Amino acid sequence: MNKIKNMLIAAIAIVAISTNVSAGTTSVGVTASMMDVSASGTETDKLTAAGANVADTSVRTKSVSDKTAVGSLFAEYTFSDSAWPVSFGFEYTPGTADISNKLSRTDTELSITGAVITTANSVVRTASADATNFSTAYLEAPIWGMLYVRAGVSNIDINYVTTDTSTVGGSYSDNISLTGTNLGVGLKGNTSGGTLWKMTYEETDYDGFTLNSTGNSVAANSNTIKGDVDTSAFRLSLAKSF
Repeated sequence: MNKIKNMLIAAIAIVAISTNVSAGTTSVGVTASMMDVSASGTETDKLTAAGANVADTSVRTKSVSDKTAVGSLFAEYTFSDSAWPVSFGFEYTPGTADISNKLSRTDTELSITGAVITTANSVVRTASADATNFSTAYLEAPIWGMLYVRAGVSNIDINYVTTDTSTVGGSYSDNISLTGTNLGVGLKGNTSGGTLWKMTYEETDYDGFTLNSTGNSVAANSNTIKGDVDTSAFRLSLAKSF
């Protein structure tokens, strides 16, 4: 991801140097988006026997998605008098999307650490997660006419809570902040009154993450979750240029 950030910084610097005698335009506006947030993950149990790892006996997978309408604020600078009017800017989306569908699962445990007899113990495990604090630093470049493309670096925070009704089950408590690659294509133009408008489709691919549980009855038997979050959106933007 550092490579992508460096590429954006280099592109902005090149444009700034090559157009240092050109006048620019600053635009500040709002964006309405219909966003789809998708998440998938796999939880794997780690078991030990006499101090040595043994094969996993339980693997669980889940994929969820949620559509949500969100609004965002953005500010950008365009080298409007240049032969190649590139724009760069920053956008923040304060909306929140549920990406867990409030998952719940009931298990029947047939053994408890330290007990010598078989015991049927019903355990309810729940998980909920929200995606929030979407932000993107981006670069937009014209292709032909009103058609343009966009590339940027995005960030998203995942807030989640897990519960376990057993007294010896593990839980997850790490905070997640993910960085991703934002790519888009769309149309943009200006009205006679000086209003900038954009219609765009964008996708953001975030880095994967790994979580390890704590509080298991056997400390070495920590569960592991590996997951991935992606977003896609159709967007309409309006801004005042000056």
